[in-house]
Amino acid sequence: MAIGAGFFDRSGNVSHRISRLWCRLLCKLNGINVEINGLENILPDRPQIFVSNHQGYFDIFALSGYLPVQIRWIAKSSLFRIPFVGWAMMAAGYIPVERDNRKKAYEAFNKTLEKIKEGCSIIIFPEGTRSEDGKIGPFKKGSNLIASRSKSPMVPITIIGSGDIIKKGSATITPGPIRVIISPPVEPVSDKKENAAILESIRKTIVDTHRQRDAGPDKQ
Repeated sequence: MAIGAGFFDRSGNVSHRISRLWCRLLCKLNGINVEINGLENILPDRPQIFVSNHQGYFDIFALSGYLPVQIRWIAKSSLFRIPFVGWAMMAAGYIPVERDNRKKAYEAFNKTLEKIKEGCSIIIFPEGTRSEDGKIGPFKKGSNLIASRSKSPMVPITIIGSGDIIKKGSATITPGPIRVIISPPVEPVSDKKENAAILESIRKTIVDTHRQRDAGPDKQ
């Protein structure tokens, strides 16, 4: 359905709405309950850049299914070659990137800026890959460059629990909860050094939130 909608709606908005319903259904069918906290921190009247830690495959389904805004993903180009899944991603206006090809990476950067100008929010996993042990790795600088160029706020998102659903290197699904905590947005600045510091402060917010919320009152 999402692929078919792409032929009639070039904006990708309808395709994303269909994908959103499909992602919710996929979570429910696999016994995964998604809890969202901090929806009041989403800005309803402007595009934003959601900066999230990356714990597992179901991060994508949880965020696509439960964030109540039009979003576009920046994803590695190999995913777009998967039958049906890749076609649906293309129909929804998601952005393929080849990290090892500088020219294509720059093209993806410009396409991302275009999507933001069209009013879409973007989701970025600045770690670049899923965590193997649940720890949050260093952040690459792409998200703050996009924020600075587009003058869009960055919204920290902390995901807890998805790494336990599909372990890295495994295909087995273990039902369980996913918690998504949305923290207050951070406005970018034009100074490169300040922007780097802002990105590190966002990482600290995510790390601290993950540590506090994952522990819970019974583990502290």
